[in-house]
Amino acid sequence: MPMKNSSIVKFICQSCNAWTTACPPKFRKCGDLLFSCWELYPTALLKIFGVKICVSGDHISPNESAILVMNHRTRVDWNFLWAAMYQACMPDIACHRLKFILKDPIRHIPGPGWIMQMNGFLYITRRWEEDKGRLLRTLDYLVALRRRTQLLIFPEGTDLTKTSKEKSDKYALQHQLPQYTYTLHPKTTGFSYLVQHLQKANYFDAVYDLTIAYPDYVPQSEIDLIRGQLPHEVHFYIKRIPSSDIPTHELMLRKWLEDRWSNKEEILKNFYEKKSFPTEIWPTAKMLPLQAAFSFWSILTGTTILLLIVSPIFQLWALLITMFNQTGVLKVF
Repeated sequence: MPMKNSSIVKFICQSCNAWTTACPPKFRKCGDLLFSCWELYPTALLKIFGVKICVSGDHISPNESAILVMNHRTRVDWNFLWAAMYQACMPDIACHRLKFILKDPIRHIPGPGWIMQMNGFLYITRRWEEDKGRLLRTLDYLVALRRRTQLLIFPEGTDLTKTSKEKSDKYALQHQLPQYTYTLHPKTTGFSYLVQHLQKANYFDAVYDLTIAYPDYVPQSEIDLIRGQLPHEVHFYIKRIPSSDIPTHELMLRKWLEDRWSNKEEILKNFYEKKSFPTEIWPTAKMLPLQAAFSFWSILTGTTILLLIVSPIFQLWALLITMFNQTGVLKVF
């Protein structure tokens, strides 16, 4: 997807880096808006490339503090999720404040990793004691801002591959659980910690259970996208569970998530038999915002490339930003 454009967003945000200290709420509001507007660009590209995003189920309210859980069918799911979020939040446009919880190495990817780090995405190392501290600091920061935020977590921890399925089947055998075909058994520690922390802070409205499915072709990596090997359709089914229906005890939360995944496995089994989810697909998203986003970011991309070629000052600025981010000098948290 458009790595160059995410670098541009990073440069714009980084130019205002002093806001992170001087005025955190305004900086976060500006960053959220800018990132949401940028998400319209890959959404527009998917439209141009002929990928149909089909969303069914419940509407996502951008004004709720919520946790989103989703199966991780392929490592490029998140490219299609942005388009689904645009459609799921309609009629609101570029207004959600979705933060992903991702593997730590992703934050070092030039461009996308930096802008996601700048925008408050959470990165985990899979070492729980360290991850717990990271989650605590970031959650407390978001709660202190009093801005309703949506957090996306992939409980499976990795995408569905032959290797990851073998590990999941081995875990199921050891714990006398059923072996799944369309999903992996979820890891429940991070989810239960997120929910309990937000519950204690009185900052928790709902869980959105998202199920993603590919009826024709499954792109396994970014290389597939670069080669233009894209699915014709990507389907999302959304189920909202209000906070009042979510357990508060850790063991009950773990069991609750396991039950959701068992249900998700059944939903996906039915999907691949019928090539559709049980609820009606929503109308196609509005085109005008996508057209405007495509024009704006395309022009900005061209201008940036031109400046990188002809302007020594811009070249130096880009180099300094890259060096500072690689060494961790510039941080939001």
